[in-house]
Amino acid sequence: MEPLVALVVVVKLVALVLGGVVSVLAYRAYRRTRIAGLQYFSVGLLVITLGTVLVGVFHHFLGVPTTMGMLLESVIVCAGFGVMIVGLYEG
Repeated sequence: MEPLVALVVVVKLVALVLGGVVSVLAYRAYRRTRIAGLQYFSVGLLVITLGTVLVGVFHHFLGVPTTMGMLLESVIVCAGFGVMIVGLYEG
C-alpha cells in the first residue's frame, strides 16, 4: 500500500471515530433533553460520517472511479445536511 493511500485510510478512520463519537453524544443529549433537533443532528452527522467512509471503501475495494466517488460523497453530504436542516425547522 502506498504511503499516501495509507494516510488517507488513517484519516478516514479517525474521521469515522470522531464523527461517531459526536453522533453518539448528540443522540445522548437528545435522549436527555428530548429536543428533536438533536436527534436529527445526530442522524445527519452519522449519514455524513458513514457516507464519506463508504465512498473510500467503494473507491479502493470496488473500483469506483474517483469522479463518481466525489459525486457520491457530495450527494451523501447533502443528504446529511438536509436531515440536519429538517431538524432545525421541526425542532
